[in-house]
Amino acid sequence: MEASLVFPVFIFAALSVIYICQLLLYEDEVQWALVRTGREVSVEYAVSEKSAVTDPLYLTMKMNRYLQEDISISMLRSRFNEATKDIVLVADYSVCLPFPILHRFPFHFTEKFHTRTFSGVNTRAEGDLQEKDTTVYVTETGKVYHRTLECTYLKLSISQVKYEDLEYLRGEDGGKYYACERCGGGIFQKEQEVFVCNFGNRFHSNRACQKLTRNIRQIKLFEVGGRLPCSKCASLG
Repeated sequence: MEASLVFPVFIFAALSVIYICQLLLYEDEVQWALVRTGREVSVEYAVSEKSAVTDPLYLTMKMNRYLQEDISISMLRSRFNEATKDIVLVADYSVCLPFPILHRFPFHFTEKFHTRTFSGVNTRAEGDLQEKDTTVYVTETGKVYHRTLECTYLKLSISQVKYEDLEYLRGEDGGKYYACERCGGGIFQKEQEVFVCNFGNRFHSNRACQKLTRNIRQIKLFEVGGRLPCSKCASLG
């Protein structure tokens, strides 16, 4: 008596597990078909430039070509954005349970896939050409190039200090200050006023020293010659 009551429940539970696995297979198949359809439509639009390839009826036909199972599918909610060239594929499909009692109550599922129309391939050579045509900034005496005028190395902050204090002062790059090759010759007194910058490792006896000025020129990257990239801004490009 107990076996006759438990056995049908066991059979129903086993069939339910099997059918859940079948639903997962359906989902995987629909998702795979969406990905393949999306990639094909992306290329087709790039070649033909016709929005007809993104028509829901055309998409439904393509999807049915890749679905081996007997799945009723609709792509009517799929959309295409002409401005951004975005393609959003929306697949609505229904699956009915194999049990006669619940056969009239189908389960509805939705799968989505987002892609963009194919716009070609940027080769490495093209990227190199574009990079070489980039505008950079250099100074007359500098040995590096800069990608932005906002680089702090191009915006010097000059301070007037006593020569005796140089022993304890450091620039923002952490270096000690040494005499400028252009104006730093001779013997300095402890109380003598000298000039230093926020960046660099030279002190100057003359405020008008050429080393304290920045004659900035704008050039193309391919014209930098032997200049190295600025450690603060150019290396980030």
